[in-house]
Amino acid sequence: MSKRMRAFGVCIAALAGLAACGGNGAGSGGATNSSGTGTAYPFIAPIVNSSRVYSETIIDNSNNTINIGYMVAVVSVAADGTITEQQQSTSGIGDTVNGTDYSALTETQTFNSFGRETAYAYTESNNSVGSCAYSPYEGGPTPPLTVGQRWQINYTQVCNGNAPISYSQQGNIADVEAVTVPAGTFTALKLQSTVTWTDASGTTHTQTVANWLDIATFHSVKQSSTFVDSGTPPANGYAVSRQTVLESTS
Repeated sequence: MSKRMRAFGVCIAALAGLAACGGNGAGSGGATNSSGTGTAYPFIAPIVNSSRVYSETIIDNSNNTINIGYMVAVVSVAADGTITEQQQSTSGIGDTVNGTDYSALTETQTFNSFGRETAYAYTESNNSVGSCAYSPYEGGPTPPLTVGQRWQINYTQVCNGNAPISYSQQGNIADVEAVTVPAGTFTALKLQSTVTWTDASGTTHTQTVANWLDIATFHSVKQSSTFVDSGTPPANGYAVSRQTVLESTS
């Protein structure tokens, strides 16, 4: 089976992964947050049955360009705030380049009441299935969000009963900017972060991310990522950059 790459980067989900309020100091899961200044932007729960369409351009280590697309639909928001979303490819089966399949998986994604991803189940193009869970949740800053806010969090991911993979993320909220993408012009918080992890093959990955988060919906409208690998060289091709933009909403 070819190596797979999740759409929209490894650690930043479509809702941008946000945690419960905690203010300064340490939060659950080893999270440390410091407050910024100015306007405080609270988390906005998504609207059930709303959807977003994204396109993603990937450049791999051999300078190949891979284009994929996918739709994310909000399935439910439970009484406790738990959010369920469904992701499906809009570009069919994606390119497999140098042994890596970059197509968007069919996924059911679960987020906590502040939008942090806690788990996802997926189906591959050959109909094989699997699931992954984060402990305590995927990284991100603590809302309400303010410019200048900084965060650091350590968390783990377990997929299909395999050994956990440890992630470390640190970042800051740089600014509020007007961002124009095919879906329109949005007022967005610019989140900058760096995520590091070492996979089961011994390759250490460093992902540097800029993510623009719409203040009206807390959905990501644009994300740029670069990847640097060290340690054991990957056996297959791998992404060195990914650019994701919001194409439309409904």
